[in-house]
Amino acid sequence: MGNWQSRIAVASRAAAVGLWLAATGAALLPPPAVAEDKKQTVSPDVAKKLKPAQDALQKNDFDTGLALAKEALAIATKPYDKEMALRMILFASGKKQDYPAYADTLEQLNELDTLSAEEKAKSYKPLTQIYAQQRNYEKAAHYGTLWAQSGGGADAYSLLANIYLIQKDCKNGVEALEHSIEGREPSENELKQQNFCYYQLQDKPKRLAVMEQLVARFLKREYLYDLMLIYQEQKIDERALLNLYRFSFDRDFMTRESEFTEYAEMALTDGSPAEALTVLNKGLAKDAVKIIAPTDHNGRMLAQAKQQAAEDRKQIAQLDKEAQAGKSGEADVKVGLAYLGLGEYQKAVESIERGLASPERAAKVKRVDDANMMLGIAYTKLGKKDEAAKAFTAAKADPRMVKAATIWLESA
Repeated sequence: MGNWQSRIAVASRAAAVGLWLAATGAALLPPPAVAEDKKQTVSPDVAKKLKPAQDALQKNDFDTGLALAKEALAIATKPYDKEMALRMILFASGKKQDYPAYADTLEQLNELDTLSAEEKAKSYKPLTQIYAQQRNYEKAAHYGTLWAQSGGGADAYSLLANIYLIQKDCKNGVEALEHSIEGREPSENELKQQNFCYYQLQDKPKRLAVMEQLVARFLKREYLYDLMLIYQEQKIDERALLNLYRFSFDRDFMTRESEFTEYAEMALTDGSPAEALTVLNKGLAKDAVKIIAPTDHNGRMLAQAKQQAAEDRKQIAQLDKEAQAGKSGEADVKVGLAYLGLGEYQKAVESIERGLASPERAAKVKRVDDANMMLGIAYTKLGKKDEAAKAFTAAKADPRMVKAATIWLESA
């Protein structure tokens, strides 16, 4: 969260030059002190100070003008006299870029009954910015809340969120952040901030929704694996998890030994040894998978994958013929899975589509959703995006596969 503090400081400095305009509008310099308002007048003693103060300010002699305005404030007793003196002090402080004094003067002005509610509301933005820049987060949050409540919109809520989050106050920070992104797509950084806070607050449903957005819009390895961990905590369907591992492998996201070995074990269990062998070889090539001895776990798994993959290569043609001659779509799908693992994607498409082609054959397919996932992956490998999207959409119809199918579909 280190960048939030710097963002606040930059935003405050950028806005500071125009703070005196932002507070009460362009006409900060009051009329001649001796002039009469229709409703109120400046007291003669106060006018004797304010008139030369105004003259000095109009000549850009801000030190003299400020000193005289302060003298006028010291003797002012009527609210209107105080208002006129404070307006001149505010003007001079802004011109001198003395923003602590500027904020203090604004607060004094806001205490007067003579100041309109509209003008008070205009002060909340610069007060929020100044106090955020000064790291007076208590006052910054107070005025930021008033700014937001008075119609400050997304800008107010965004700065308010940063003020809270820089203090590691996730409860108030993420609430303000939610308001700031209403009606638009959040940025990657905003989603990351939400993810952090929902994790801290143990709000699992909201964190899941945010992680799914991060994967869908800003696909990165760390987002995908965080999401997969959430899915595993939710006891996601094993076939769906396998297809998420396939997605990670396809995007070359795998770096850890456990990722390669878990994927390989699942592929072996699913009857795809050639796929498992490809995964293990990739892990070995990346120096992520270690084999200390042929008899250790990884060594035995590699030997099993090699042996069974070799058997598949020898038998696949015959198995394909038998599947075509039979009436079981499940046999077609299993042949398609073998072809997929062997990298023969066109044959995989032909086999799986044959298994799903007729109601009679498809009725014997145990997992139509998984068959469509494998069909979509094969089409993806062939570069046929439209066909892949159609297959993933079909797989998505099954609630067991919806999470994995959605990620493949959005990527396709």
